This record gives sequence, C-alpha cells and structure tokens, in this order.
Amino acid sequence: MKVTYANKRVEKYFTDYARLKQRLPFEWVRSIKKLMDYFIAADNFGVFLSLGLGKPERLSGYKAITYSLHISANVRLIIELNATEETVRLCEEVEVEGVNDYHGGKENWYIN
Repeated sequence: MKVTYANKRVEKYFTDYARLKQRLPFEWVRSIKKLMDYFIAADNFGVFLSLGLGKPERLSGYKAITYSLHISANVRLIIELNATEETVRLCEEVEVEGVNDYHGGKENWYIN
C-alpha cells in the first residue's frame, strides 16, 4: 500500500523514527513502526484488516473514511483512507493523520 501523510510535520516524524522516539515513548514508537511496516507490505487495506493488527476501528464524524489503530490503551494512530464506501477493502492508499490520545471525549494530539 502507498502511505502518505496529512502534512509535512507528520511526515517529518513518521519518516524518522529517531525523531519520533524523542517525542513519544519507545513502546509507542515500536508499535507505530510495526503498523507502518505492515501498511507498506499489504497490497490493500482489506489485507491489512484481515491481519487484525492494531484493532482497527472505523471513526465517525470525519469527512473522509477514517480509522484508528491502537498504539496503547488510550493512544491511537489515526489514518484516513483514499477510498469510497464501496472500495474500503480495495483501498491501496492511506494517509497518516497523526497520533491521538483520547479520554472521555477529549482529544489530545501528540503529532498532527
């Protein structure tokens, strides 16, 4: 799959894991790296979903089709699919939005 980034700041962190480790705990970075490697290796989002990694959850309230992937108990990697409702499983491009921590309706973005 092709991976793109929401903006230059997100790209700066997600293409340099040493920089990401300065911003986030090591365990989170390790989980993020694994998920990113699986994205790149998967042919499409359907293949990635079939692996069940990161407990993918569809998010509502966003304009585009957006999923969250578990990094830790409350921290999520947020991705947006370049797809329509009919082509979610065939999607070959995801956009990384950032890393988000949410508690009780509040959102705290670590990277966005």
